[in-house]
Amino acid sequence: MSAILSMFFTFIVAFIGAKIGQKFHFPAPFMIGSMLAVMLFSVVSDTAYFPQQAKVIAQIVAGIFIGQKLTRNDVINLKYVIKPTILLLLILTVNTFILGFVFSWLFNWNVLTGLLASTPGGLMDTTLIAADFSAEIHVVAIMQLVRSVGVLLIFPSWINLFSTEETSETSKEKEDQKDQSSKLNKKHFFIVMSIGIVGGLLGYVLGFPAGTLSLSLLFSALFKLRTNISAFPIQIRQFAQILAGSMVGASFTREVASSLRTFLIPAVLLIVIYLFISYLYAQINKHKGWLDFTSALFASCPAGATDIALISADYGVNMNSVAMIQIARLIHAVGIMPLLYQFVSLFL
Repeated sequence: MSAILSMFFTFIVAFIGAKIGQKFHFPAPFMIGSMLAVMLFSVVSDTAYFPQQAKVIAQIVAGIFIGQKLTRNDVINLKYVIKPTILLLLILTVNTFILGFVFSWLFNWNVLTGLLASTPGGLMDTTLIAADFSAEIHVVAIMQLVRSVGVLLIFPSWINLFSTEETSETSKEKEDQKDQSSKLNKKHFFIVMSIGIVGGLLGYVLGFPAGTLSLSLLFSALFKLRTNISAFPIQIRQFAQILAGSMVGASFTREVASSLRTFLIPAVLLIVIYLFISYLYAQINKHKGWLDFTSALFASCPAGATDIALISADYGVNMNSVAMIQIARLIHAVGIMPLLYQFVSLFL
């Protein structure tokens, strides 16, 4: 019962934080506001709790939302995502190995710990992989958490430096929200949610990287393309953003806060380098004409694929391209990179 109460109070704090963020015009207010509020609540009270299983709900909602925005033209244009995806994976692979060896040398970590601490993957997945490689799990977990939290806090403001004007897609998004609020068909909404949930749960059961997000997106998109039925109120996405913010905020405990002094330098270096890589990647995409600058920034953001998918909708970017590249990044980080680490371990 205490866990249920803690989760209830944590969500209330997150909801209040989201509303404050909205009132004071935070970037991505429902995600950032809820995350900041829960982080503060967690450090002050040490009672914040939000089960990681709730991440499944956020992943399903994000997948359904993106799938509902997909059009036939988007499907045709997905072939243009191949080159920017390959470029990003190459850049991230090289960066991870450089940072991993540098961190190992500077901070006296073993090489595998440095590599896993620098991997742009999910906190839970990377920590589990660290256990398999006999790396220093606490170092990997704290670096992954600080990277995720730090990037989510800084990235919306970083985006705003380059996105000062409202895009046509943003305006269209707002018009769609107005239309949905007045024309929502409850029957269609129930069908859309049911199909997306079935896909998401199937992906969760199968257990492959980003499976929940990927299959909820796929099922939702196929239904949308087949029937042209779209029914997804903005409040559902905001609810998912609050869930995601609650989970990230609750993971920032007193223990993590007290250890920040030890990990401050490597964490700052990691975040700054990833922001620079994101900027560099966006510039290359803009020069090549593959993705617009803002979409490329989101596509290369080294935070959770679900979190970025939920935030990107607030900025009028090409969500489908962003989602595809983010999913590819996550699969690469937890599916391909460990094989490379295994090869490196043979020479250590």
